This record gives sequence, structure tokens and C-alpha cells, in this order.
Amino acid sequence: MRTVGDVVTWWLSRIEADRTKSASYQRSMRSLMRKHVIPAIGKVRIGKVTRVLMDDQLVFPLHEVLKPRTIQKALQGLGQAFRMAERQGRIDGNPLAGTTFRDFYKGKLPPKPAQLSRIDLPHLVELLVRAFTDDPPKAMLPLMMLAHGTRITETLLAEWGHVSLDQRMWVIPASNTKSKREHLLPVTPQALALLQRYREALPSARKATWMFAVRGGGPMSPSSGHALLRGISNRAWTSHDLRKLMRDSLSDIGIDHAVAERLLNHSLGVTVETYLTRDDLARRREALERWHARLDELGFADAHGAKVAVPAFLQNPASPVVAGDTAESCISTGRG
Repeated sequence: MRTVGDVVTWWLSRIEADRTKSASYQRSMRSLMRKHVIPAIGKVRIGKVTRVLMDDQLVFPLHEVLKPRTIQKALQGLGQAFRMAERQGRIDGNPLAGTTFRDFYKGKLPPKPAQLSRIDLPHLVELLVRAFTDDPPKAMLPLMMLAHGTRITETLLAEWGHVSLDQRMWVIPASNTKSKREHLLPVTPQALALLQRYREALPSARKATWMFAVRGGGPMSPSSGHALLRGISNRAWTSHDLRKLMRDSLSDIGIDHAVAERLLNHSLGVTVETYLTRDDLARRREALERWHARLDELGFADAHGAKVAVPAFLQNPASPVVAGDTAESCISTGRG
């Protein structure tokens, strides 16, 4: 390997064959490296790489076209490429050793703002229920994600066989999750009824294996899933915004922090997870029942059509956080 491009191209071939890397990570790194890094410094010889060169030819120009967090991600990938090449003895030394994004950028990196807030929830449910009534296959993906807080990739990989009607459980295999551990989600009466309505609306050819199948029988790709959400939302929000909104809403209705984090399959740390009680799954089921009852109040019942009695523990539910009368909603009312 003589140039930066040699190292980056080799590294991309390795991560693209690495099953522990998510498809979204592989896709984003491939795009960043091939569209930005390689054109800028791909022909630079490894021995000529310095922080000054990196700043002049890569980082500073990228600030014209990319956000700081995206540039940080590109530098992280570049650093990983050089470290792997050095460890394997493919290059004599790592010219980026000890180099971080903070060497080039001193500004504050704010968290990515959510495009959906608590005040948007009623309008969002109305939009998705209306879309589901008009076209169930089109609106099922965002409805399932809002109802369960699942990531788009693991939702798209759901199979009908992953849902146990006897145990009322949706099992997401470890191979489909970001954390690479099996995730169990209780299936409420509302979710079961929604799945039944959705399945009845599908063409026969798409009822075999995948819950979100496309023409030909395979699962919908992440790019198609994101495109579907862009259409429904008119680009106003993304799949991750649905997940964030669900998490915030769980707090509003009084769901315990640890239970909410478990529902989203977030890691709680080794110590906390070691001492989780055996009724953890029961608490997750109760939390989803509470959440789906809240969605029913906003019109979710018009989509699933089930007659579900309000659980006894919801006789005095926690009041959700609401905004003032002048608050504006960012929900698109377009059909997409």
C-alpha cells in the first residue's frame, strides 16, 4: 500500500464483508470514503500525510459541503482504516496516530435535533392512521415503529414466523439487531389486530415469509424503507424521529426509565442488567399496553379496529407533557 486511497479501498473491502457491521454503517462509510475522502486525498502517498495536509486538503474543504458530525465520522473511518492496516503490517506506520477530529474543530457538536416532539404526537397518529386506512402496506412500517420503538432495519427484517401468537411475543433475532442480542417485544391486542388487518390487505405473494415483502418475495431494503417514510412525511421526519418520539412519550406516561430503555433495546450496562428482576418481560408488556392505550386515545384504534378495554393500572394515568396553545406542529399533512 502506497497511497491513502490504497488503504481506504482495502479497508472498505474488509468492512463490507464484516457481518458484525450494520448495513447502514457499511453504506454510510462507503459513501463518505468514495465521494469525499478518496477524491480529496486518495492519491497522497502515506508518508506525506500530515495534520496540515489533512486540514488543507480534506477537513477544511469538507466544511463547505458537510456538517461537522459527518466530517467527524469520515475522520473516524479513516483512522480505523490506518489502524487496521498498521496492525496487520500492511503499512510501516500510522500517520494519523493520535489524531482526532478535535485537532481540526473546536466548536460544540450539538446532538442532532429531533424533528418530532411531544406536541406532534396527536397529529402524527392522525396522519398515519389515515394513511393506513387508505393504503395499509404503505403505512404499516411507520405505525409498527411508532408502536414499538424499533429501528427501521430490524423492522424491515421482521418475518411472520418471528411473531408467536400463542405467547403473544415478537422475537427479533440477534442477527437483526444493532446490539447483536435477541430482543423480545410483547404483542398487545392492538398490535395483533393491526397485524391481522395489514396481512389481509397484502397480495397473496407477499404473505409468505417477510412482514415487509416487496414484489418478488424478498424483504424491503433500507433505502426503500427510508424512501417510503420520506413520502409519508414529506421529508419532515425520519425513522429515528419516530423512535425518539416513542421514547419521550414513554416518560410522559410514567414508564420507568429502565423499562423504557429495555423496550428500545438499549444497553443498561453489565451491572444493571445483571440485577434485572425476572418480571422484566411482564413490565415491558405492561409498558406497551400503557403506550398503546395512549395511542388509542389519539385514534390508533381506527387503524387496528380492536375493542380493547383500558387496563386497570391506567385508571389514573400520568398526564403527558403538552405545549401551549401557540405551539406549532411539524407534522406534514400531505399524503406523500
